[in-house]
Amino acid sequence: MKKLRLAALACVSLVGLAASRAGAQGTNVVGTLPNPSASVASGGGFSADRIRDALVTVQAGGRATGVGVVLDGDGRIISSLSAVGPHDEADVRYANGHTAHVRAMHKDAVLDLALLVPMTGHYTTGLLASELDPMTVELRTASLATGRPTLVPAKLKTRIDAHAKDGTLLSGAWELDHAPPAGAPLLDPQGRSLGIAGRACRGAGGDQAPCASVTVVIPILSIRIFLSHTPATAVAPSPWLGINGVPDSVNGIRGVRVQAVAPRSPAEHSGLHTQTDLIVVADGQPLDTPERLAQIVAKHAVGDVLKLSVFSGGRYRDVSVTLGAPP
Repeated sequence: MKKLRLAALACVSLVGLAASRAGAQGTNVVGTLPNPSASVASGGGFSADRIRDALVTVQAGGRATGVGVVLDGDGRIISSLSAVGPHDEADVRYANGHTAHVRAMHKDAVLDLALLVPMTGHYTTGLLASELDPMTVELRTASLATGRPTLVPAKLKTRIDAHAKDGTLLSGAWELDHAPPAGAPLLDPQGRSLGIAGRACRGAGGDQAPCASVTVVIPILSIRIFLSHTPATAVAPSPWLGINGVPDSVNGIRGVRVQAVAPRSPAEHSGLHTQTDLIVVADGQPLDTPERLAQIVAKHAVGDVLKLSVFSGGRYRDVSVTLGAPP
């Protein structure tokens, strides 16, 4: 039976296991969970409203199945694989009510972790990692009792021996005093994440042993290792406008002349026309080359609205384009 030790959200974790898996799968390091010093001053903390903005409700099959945590400054979401379900796709609802479709593009069934990539939108308000000892501070987690994540007190209950569904022993895993939703974070007093809730099976397991589900804390170091081996392909689709253009000017008015519009593209749906349309402004910024237009588009996400000012037939008109994903 495979065995691994889940340390008490501290220094001993899954380094060897994660590294060996990464080598076998040919994954690339694309980032890690941000350190607290990255964007929060020492001694500072997040307000309850700020924390709620960083949490999403994971929905599968039209019902709430768990919680996800937005990675600060990144926009991708760390959650429990159990919350996503067997199809690797789900929806997430943000605190502002916006809903986005997500795909689990990096996952670990043993740790019950999934990195969810939103297919539309670009929300980067997230949480940071904590370096505190969870045994010495007050803890909070998230509840879905109201239908959306709300903060509730939490306590570490005890260590237990649990196992993953494939039989891998999770020795010394932490259990909380109550079972939060899958993917709910364990937070320190400053609102930084010490780990997230994942599903395991109680006991040492075995080939014939049924799975008695139990919620355990997946420590922050294990999450960092998991994220550090994210495939380079686990990114959101690039926004697409759907034109070919060239630099041009008319009576001293400079811009990007629309040479071609792709069929069924966002540009076509918005009414951009070939040859006659000169795009002179995008998002309030003057244009003189297609490369500059491409840079502005790249700052957006699929589903965003790009504001254009177009000169055609001696007149200006405003055009709003909802950017799509490339075909």
